[in-house]
Amino acid sequence: MAPIIYPEIDNDFSAEQILLVDDNVTNLQVLHQTLDGRGFKLLIAKNGPNALAIARKTKPSLVLLDIMMPEMDGYEVCRRLQADPETRGIPVIFLSAMTHTADKVKGLRLGAVDYVTKPFQPEEIIARVNTHLTISRLRKRLAEKNRELQAINEALEERVKQRTAELAALNAVYERFVPREFISLLGKESILEIRLGDQIKKEMTVLFADLRGWTTLSETMSPQDNFNFINSYLKRVSPVITEHHGFIDQYYGDGVMALFPSQADDAVQAAIAMHQVVAGYNLERRRDGFQPISIGVGLHIGDLMLGIIGSEDRLQGAVVADIVNLAARIESLTSIYGANITISGTVLEHLRDPNRYNHRFIDRVRVKGMESPVTLYEVFDGDPPECLDLKKETKSPFEEGLCLYYDRKFAEASVQFNQVVQQNPGDKAARIYLERSAAYMVQGVPEDWTGVETLTTK
Repeated sequence: MAPIIYPEIDNDFSAEQILLVDDNVTNLQVLHQTLDGRGFKLLIAKNGPNALAIARKTKPSLVLLDIMMPEMDGYEVCRRLQADPETRGIPVIFLSAMTHTADKVKGLRLGAVDYVTKPFQPEEIIARVNTHLTISRLRKRLAEKNRELQAINEALEERVKQRTAELAALNAVYERFVPREFISLLGKESILEIRLGDQIKKEMTVLFADLRGWTTLSETMSPQDNFNFINSYLKRVSPVITEHHGFIDQYYGDGVMALFPSQADDAVQAAIAMHQVVAGYNLERRRDGFQPISIGVGLHIGDLMLGIIGSEDRLQGAVVADIVNLAARIESLTSIYGANITISGTVLEHLRDPNRYNHRFIDRVRVKGMESPVTLYEVFDGDPPECLDLKKETKSPFEEGLCLYYDRKFAEASVQFNQVVQQNPGDKAARIYLERSAAYMVQGVPEDWTGVETLTTK
């Protein structure tokens, strides 16, 4: 069995301690000779009680454990390691001359990660040791990533709250402003016909676009430069929305919310065109010595209420619908998955010909406040040409990996996602599934697992 090599995983095991447990001195010598000189620190225990004491004290990265020993057999040693919170996470590989299937099953049920029969081949031992040390490292990294994601989730939730507050604040300062698109949708010929309480229910596509790294960028500019930059950016992307039969409902700092009353295709094509316009804008910025910018775009479609609220002396147009918040959350996820354009499955279903666009499934998530899971797709037609080509070239192994992943074949899925990442190191979605697959291989899969990720804030 060849060792599994994961990208960006440090395969220098010099800091790893391996505990060798066997009552037979000859076996210990063979194991020691097999692993010596490979950067591992090797610890020796000649019986079960001694192994438990060393494990509690040193917390080794791996235990190679014989079964047939006096005083305490390997099964009992493994059981006690798993029962102790201090040693529960240490992976155990059984080494035994016992070849019956029942013996192997018993060992694995006790919590061992592998079972090797004696006599063993040195190459097999080395391969399995490297594999399980790598998985152990991935598990630790996954725990770290989970903590990072939790922090990101909390920040995203706060960001959505801030956006909602910003929208409310902007609405409060409008003085009888009603976008002309509202007038048409409400069936009015002129703003003079608008009355408080006019409203219409209509299915529309909501687009959220946001500048990435805006806070960091703005800190490098004066207030006047900030103002000029925002207007320069909006001057370029705003006409794109109009050209694709949409209209801007709100500007909020560095972000844009737009509505598309006709076709979902209009919104998707607008999102692609926005990235193309930004790419052209970046050529100008580089020429003038400025850093390039990037944007994320999220799309969702559904019924919304559009109408006039306020009082007789202060009117404003307003959009009321849960789909607005969901579109904002979808946009917030673009940077997590490394996508420039993320759309809901509902948008995909409304496209006249989805195959017209380069797209791929990226996840199914359940967000706060939504009972039903949301299916997410990435449209990568707006990516830079080199990124677009890489995603097209790796689409087949990526989708094959997804099929294997949702069939709970995580080892096989890891191979496919690893292939994608090796060819396209910047593919964040593939990395996410690679880490999830590794985690499920280590931790197992809950019985009620459906593949839907429950996200606190996304």
